[in-house]
Amino acid sequence: MPLRYLFIDMNSFFASCEQQDKPHLRNRPLAVIPTDAETTSCIAACYRAKAYGVRTGTPVWEARRLCPGIVFQVADHKRYVVMHHRVVDAVERVLPIETVMSIDEMTCRLTGDERQPLLARAIAHRIKNAIYTRVGDQMHCSIGIGPNPLLAKIAADMQKPNGLTLLTDAEMPQALFQLKLTDFPGVGPRMERRLNLHGIFTVEQFCRASAKTLSEIWGSKKLGERWYRLLRGEDVPDTPTRRQTVSHSHVLPPALRTDEGAFGVLMRLVHKAAARLRKIGYWCGAVSVGASFWGKERGDSVWWEEYARVPRCHDTPALVATAVKLWNRRPWKAGSPGCERRVPFKVSTVLSDLVPARSATPSLFDDDRKGEDISHALDTVNNQFGANVLYLGAMFGMRDTAPTRIAFTQIPDFDRRVN
Repeated sequence: MPLRYLFIDMNSFFASCEQQDKPHLRNRPLAVIPTDAETTSCIAACYRAKAYGVRTGTPVWEARRLCPGIVFQVADHKRYVVMHHRVVDAVERVLPIETVMSIDEMTCRLTGDERQPLLARAIAHRIKNAIYTRVGDQMHCSIGIGPNPLLAKIAADMQKPNGLTLLTDAEMPQALFQLKLTDFPGVGPRMERRLNLHGIFTVEQFCRASAKTLSEIWGSKKLGERWYRLLRGEDVPDTPTRRQTVSHSHVLPPALRTDEGAFGVLMRLVHKAAARLRKIGYWCGAVSVGASFWGKERGDSVWWEEYARVPRCHDTPALVATAVKLWNRRPWKAGSPGCERRVPFKVSTVLSDLVPARSATPSLFDDDRKGEDISHALDTVNNQFGANVLYLGAMFGMRDTAPTRIAFTQIPDFDRRVN
C-alpha cells in the first residue's frame, strides 16, 4: 500500500486570509460573516474562536455569547480567491497539483521515490514552508499523506492546525480506529444511522466490514465495493458525476428586508444562476423560487417555495419571466392580509432537471431564439467589461446586491491580480 497522494488542507482559510491582511486581527478570536447583521451566521472562524465553540453556521448572537470579545469581519471573497491562487502557485513550486478539490483543499500525486515516507515527509515540509514564505506567515495548512485521496484527506484532518500525518502500512488500519464514523467524508448522520442498523458502530467495524455488507448499506453494489477498496488503500478512480442543480440564495441585509428589496435581490440571483448555467454548459427543465419570512411578533420563520416546469432553456429572459410568475404567488405580499406581520429575510432560486447542452434541443420558435440572442449579448459584454455591466430591467438597482460568494467546491473567476 504505497503512499500515492499528498492532501493539503488550509487551516481556517477565510479567517487566516483576514488575519494575514489585517495584523490587528491576529491573536484575537475572529469569525468571518457574510453580511454585517446580528441575524446572520458565521461562515468561518479562527482556531482561537473555535476553542470557545464557534463554528461554521453559529449565529452571530450565539458566537458573542460563547466567545466574549470575538471580532467579526465581513467576508471578502475576491481576496480569498486571490490568496487561493497564491497558495496554488506556492505548492506547484514544490510539487505539481493533480486536483484542486476546493478553495482550501488540493491533492498532489506522489511518484517514484517520493512515495518513501522520509522523502514524502520532507516534501510536505517544503510545501508548508513555500506557503509560509510566499503567501504569508498566517497561512498554515495541515497535510495528510496516504495511499488514496480519501485516506490522505482523513490523515490531514487528524492533526489540526498545522499538522502532518502519514498513513503508512505500519499504521493502517489501526490509526483510523480512533476516529468517529462521521469523520469519513460522505458519512453524515443519516449514513451513520444506516451503518448502525447493520451493526457498525466503530471505525474498526467499518474497516472490517465485507464488500457485501457495505453494498447493502449504501444500496449499491458499485458504491459498496468502492468503499471496501478505498478503506483498504486501493487507488480507485473517481466515477464521473452529472450536475443536478444550479442554485443561489442570499440572506437579505436589513435595508432590503422589504417586498421590493426581496424581489430585486431574487432577480439578481436569477441572473447569476442563468449565467452560471450557460457557463457550465447545461439547460434546465424546472425553476423554483423561495423565501423565508420572519414574524415580527413571534420571531418565528416560515419558509415558502414555488416550483414550475419549463421547456428546456438556459436564457435569462425566460428564467426571469418564470421566476416573476412564481414570486407573484408568494404569501404576505404587499397589501395581502397579515403582510405587516411578516418580513422577507432570505430569498433563493434553484434551476433543476438539468441536461448537458449537447443533449438539449433548441427551440424552433423565433421568440425563444431572441432570448438566446439576448443572453449571448449579456455574457459577451459582462465577460469583457465586468460582471453585471449589462442586465435586464428586473434587476435594476440591485447590481451590487448578493455579491458572488465562494462555494467551497467552485472557485469564481475573479481577477487574480488584486494585491
